Formats: sequence, C-alpha cells, structure tokens
Amino acid sequence: MTIASTSLNAHERLKGSLGLCSWRAGWRSLLLRAYDEPEEVNDLVTAPTSDQLIVLVTNGSCHIEGRYAGRWHQSRYGLGDIGMTAPGEEVQLRWHKGSGLQTLQLHLSSSTLADVAHLDPTRVGNTSLPNQLVRPDPVVAGVMLGLRRAAQTGASELHAETAVTFLASHLLQFHAGRHPPAHAAVDDRRLLIVDSWLRESLDKQVTLDQLAAAAGLSKFHLLRAFKRRYGETPGQRLSRYRLEEGRRLLSSTRQTITVIAFACGYENATHFATAFRRMFGLSPTEYRRSVR
Repeated sequence: MTIASTSLNAHERLKGSLGLCSWRAGWRSLLLRAYDEPEEVNDLVTAPTSDQLIVLVTNGSCHIEGRYAGRWHQSRYGLGDIGMTAPGEEVQLRWHKGSGLQTLQLHLSSSTLADVAHLDPTRVGNTSLPNQLVRPDPVVAGVMLGLRRAAQTGASELHAETAVTFLASHLLQFHAGRHPPAHAAVDDRRLLIVDSWLRESLDKQVTLDQLAAAAGLSKFHLLRAFKRRYGETPGQRLSRYRLEEGRRLLSSTRQTITVIAFACGYENATHFATAFRRMFGLSPTEYRRSVR
C-alpha cells in the first residue's frame, strides 16, 4: 500500500485551506485531507495521480462543473455527496454559489485496489473505478468520516489499514461492477490467534499484514471473517481493548494519565483522553475520581 508522490503534492494545485492531514498522524496506507473550500473557483485542474481520489462534502454546498471524457458535467454539490477521480485522470473543475463548503479528500492507492482484487480469485469483472462528478454513497461517507475521527484521536495504522481495505472492497463491488464472492467458512481457531495477538499488543503497532500472516488468511478474508465472528474489525477491537486496559489502570494504579496512555498504545495523553471520553462518556481524570 503506497501512496503516490503526486498525491502527496496534489494540494499544491488546490484552492482550499488545508486542515487535517492523515500523513501527520503517521498513516501510510492512505492519505486523507480536510479542506475549507473557497466560495467560488473559476478554473482548477486536478493533478493526475496513480491513486483513486474520493472527495466527500462534509459541510456546505455549491454548484459544481467538471470536464472529463471530452465534455462538461454539472451538478449541485451538497452535504454527503461524493465525487471520484479515476487514476491517471486530470479533471478541470469550477464551482460557484458556494456556502461554507468543506471537503474530505481521500487518496486510495492503486496497489491497494489491486491487492484486494487479487486476494479473492472468485471475484470477476473490471477493477477500474469511474470518474463521477457526484454520487452519494453512505458507506463511503461513513468510512471517510470514521477515518477523520480516527486521525484526530491518533488511532493506529492498523485502524487505517483495516478501513481502507474494507473501502477498496466496497468500491470494487459497487462502483466497478465486480461481484461479491461466494461465502467461505473460516476456522475460528485462526480468528482466536488474531484476537490473542490483539490482546497482547496493546502498547505496540500492529499491521493488517501481520494479523493476516498469523491467521494464514488473506487480508480481505480476515477482515470479512473477523467482522462476521466478532461484530467489529480488528482495528476497532484493538482500540476497545486498549481503552478497557486504560480504564483498569486508572482505577487500580496511581500511574499518570500520560504513562497509561503510552502503555495503551497512544502517542500522547490528549489522543487517549479523546478516545476514552468517546467510549466511556468521561475523561480519564473524571473516571479516576468517580471510582475512588
């Protein structure tokens, strides 16, 4: 999973103000950026890259036009709408009547799409994704918003890698005309190995490649089987285990919150506190006071 250098430099052509960037969080399996967009843009030509670009409107609206395949397309761009630019494509854009427009822009590497396509030989069909000026997709929107929250709270690379593999599978199935594979059972013992690995890796970085190798499964099959068995992805389960361990340490030790954050795999106390409050409804300090 390698993001193209042209994707890393794509912001140089954009008109918006860059906010969040997942690269700063240390993620390398995808590139997610947030922008505050101007109200009007008369001429913007996107940088061609080998990665698939997905743009989600997270706030506001505008009237947008895009030129590709030799002609202009136009639409109203609003909250939850998604646009896509296929790998290698250069798209001319312009918009007006913008109001509070904010976007999330996700670069998904072509190698990720190819890996997911090749992981399951029962899948057939075209793997190319189209240029689409506007197409709502609540699944894609949900994944991108979840990735934004994860980047803000310092989630691990495993979380990002898990999400992007699922997203690639979804795009291939619903946006490239591919067909879902036949159901295949997975021995629960393999999933128990993965679960045990997660429990023992609270203070370590864990990759999807490591988990898949331990289970003897492809990444795609591991994600599908794990979610079916446990109702959550490996990344979500690891986050929960870390926060539950943090809660235990807060109630049973006098360690500082910073020390506990590091012990639970978080880069700093702020990220730990944000994730802790989201799960338990209290800050670490508030929780510690409530149990003493």
